[in-house]
Amino acid sequence: MAKNPNPKLPNEHTLYVGKSGTGKSQALKQNSAAPGRGVRCLLWDESHDHDKGTTYYDDKNKFINAVKRGVNSGRGFRIGWDGDSSPESFEWWAAVVWAVLDGKKPTYVVIEELAQAVETVGRAAPNLRKLFNQGRKYGARIHAVTQRPQEIPKTVYDQCGRFWIGGQKGPNIKKFAELLDVPLDEVRQLMPLQFWYLDETSGQQAEKHQLKYKN
Repeated sequence: MAKNPNPKLPNEHTLYVGKSGTGKSQALKQNSAAPGRGVRCLLWDESHDHDKGTTYYDDKNKFINAVKRGVNSGRGFRIGWDGDSSPESFEWWAAVVWAVLDGKKPTYVVIEELAQAVETVGRAAPNLRKLFNQGRKYGARIHAVTQRPQEIPKTVYDQCGRFWIGGQKGPNIKKFAELLDVPLDEVRQLMPLQFWYLDETSGQQAEKHQLKYKN
């Protein structure tokens, strides 16, 4: 059960969106707000996009036991799930994450291809909703990635304070241009590894970033 709530903790939940090939996982890997080691980190990462330093499990009991060992060690850990990717398993995984949150110890939560693991674009399923709505005050720092933003719950948009917006197509172009407060072409013409970054919690204007590919 999540413990030690601290309402003063900042909202660092971050959403990375862009069509296939835009470099969303690269943006996450290169984001200094998502440390690659030395921290508590739980991953939903079927494709091993973040395999450096991560130990993966596809058995639920083994995953839970590994998480328990990591928490009890008092040290940083990177534990990923690469088993069944059904919405039911995703809800189970979200419940495990919630159970180990601690407002005194930041826990980084990485979710790859969120749209593949959810069933609704409205209200999120209970455990995922709890993570996004209440996780902040228990130290959760969620980094969620999707190439189909039109298929993810509204809860995610409502609770994320930071956005990395890559190349889009269709109605998504207008949606994110409005979010960023930039002209449509500034989203339509984004090339791979080009992103607009917006931190709504800071009140600052969106910034354009050109990334370089890193292994």
